[in-house]
Amino acid sequence: MTFFRNTVKLRGFLASDAEVPTTNDVRWDSFSVLTVCIATGVWKKQTGEWISRTERHRVICRGPFFCGLTRGMKRGDYVEIVGELRAFESASKVHALTVHRLDCPPVGVDEGDDG
Repeated sequence: MTFFRNTVKLRGFLASDAEVPTTNDVRWDSFSVLTVCIATGVWKKQTGEWISRTERHRVICRGPFFCGLTRGMKRGDYVEIVGELRAFESASKVHALTVHRLDCPPVGVDEGDDG
């Protein structure tokens, strides 16, 4: 039995291109940084309206493997990250364990059964 678990799964779009060191600067202690946007919101019961917001999460991807994997990831790429949540000086960051680039989900309007 596990008493404690610190696992976070994020799925969203990159807010900017991956921050990756140049090929010549990659060492064992190198890391890349991804900024993942997650659309979320709250339902305001009093007014019956949905207030949407976008949360941004900084993801630290440690090591030369992740530097190579995230190189070429661009703003708007749809990704899934599994990692650990770590807080330093009141700022939370996710430290990646796995990173996957996903196919963009289909976006459309539900026209119901008759159309």
